[in-house]
Amino acid sequence: MMSSQHGRAGLALLLSLGLVACASSTGNKPAKLERVAAPEVKSKTLWSASAGEGDKGRLSGLTATIDGDRLYAADVEGRVMAIDAANGDKLWTQKTAYRFLGGPGVGDGLLLLGTLDGEVVALSSSDGAEQWVTQASSEVLTSPVMARGVVIARGGDGRIFGLDADSGSQLWVYERATPALTLRGTSAPVTVGRNVYLGLDTGEVVSLDIRTGEPEWQRTVREATGRTELERIVDVDAELLVDEGRLFAVSYGGELAVLTLATGRELWRRNVSSYAGMALEDGRLYLSDSAGHVLALDADTGARIWEQEALSYRRLTGPAMHKGNLVVGDYDGYLHWLSPADGTIVGRSKVAGAALRQAPQPYGGALIVISTEGDLRAIDTKPTATAKAAKQAEAG
Repeated sequence: MMSSQHGRAGLALLLSLGLVACASSTGNKPAKLERVAAPEVKSKTLWSASAGEGDKGRLSGLTATIDGDRLYAADVEGRVMAIDAANGDKLWTQKTAYRFLGGPGVGDGLLLLGTLDGEVVALSSSDGAEQWVTQASSEVLTSPVMARGVVIARGGDGRIFGLDADSGSQLWVYERATPALTLRGTSAPVTVGRNVYLGLDTGEVVSLDIRTGEPEWQRTVREATGRTELERIVDVDAELLVDEGRLFAVSYGGELAVLTLATGRELWRRNVSSYAGMALEDGRLYLSDSAGHVLALDADTGARIWEQEALSYRRLTGPAMHKGNLVVGDYDGYLHWLSPADGTIVGRSKVAGAALRQAPQPYGGALIVISTEGDLRAIDTKPTATAKAAKQAEAG
């Protein structure tokens, strides 16, 4: 029988489905795309492949994961596959009985996945053969990670598990009370040295000792305020970003904080709401906020450099850098290229027939994207004739 705590967590996840899945539920319609008058880049598909059935509308944490020259993917029907990232050829496919929702993570010859039924599954990365399976306390929506012989996985009920990488046996569990209402989704654990860092549904970030699960520090990114449970949603669901001893964390509740890795000391903060990811390049922090705006901030101070609002409520992915431009995906399968100088949209391509939720991943000179229906693409860009002519005019 489901405990009352698990029942509340499950209800919270179901109730929150509409918060992310349907911007129109709050009266905010996705922005209509305007033609890019003078595009500077055009894209081409280098290869395409199928990663199975995708998540079938379950709002999962299934991703395309690149490890060396291999790309790994899974679907909610239990398929797992390895693909040659250079050309899209299938290397192997394994059909399992699991209903995958999170992953795959990769480490030390293992693929690590979470399931709708609360299992953490380890497969061989060489052929997909099952190595072990461990029961967690609730569905595992995000990719498990491994470091120092420990697999870290998190359940939708707020529990975080440390598992032995060889056997899957439980080494430790860290637990925080889950708010009554949360977004469906969790950010993946981030490991650095002997610590693992996690964003929590309580609006906090915690640093745990990988070996023991003991907290070394815990800091609040955003406190829960407001009269209703909806107003008090403060999940830190965007992927944490680590760079040069700093940790960047942003809450859906409307706060971005930059902390030191060693102690969690606050360096600066800014009012920003997001559940997508971030990217850092040349001293600038780029992110997609919950309203579908793309922002560029000074990474040292948080000062705003520019904000692009033309993609409002298009449920953007986190940003990535590609050949000197910023690129984000959206709910309708589009990629949008922006100038990092001022946020101007310099290119656009329809690359999938379903939503893109994972930020595009650079591989070599290309970008790897995966849709919620399991469509995989490797995308490249080249300058348009307009861009070439403009560059020649500047040089002349």
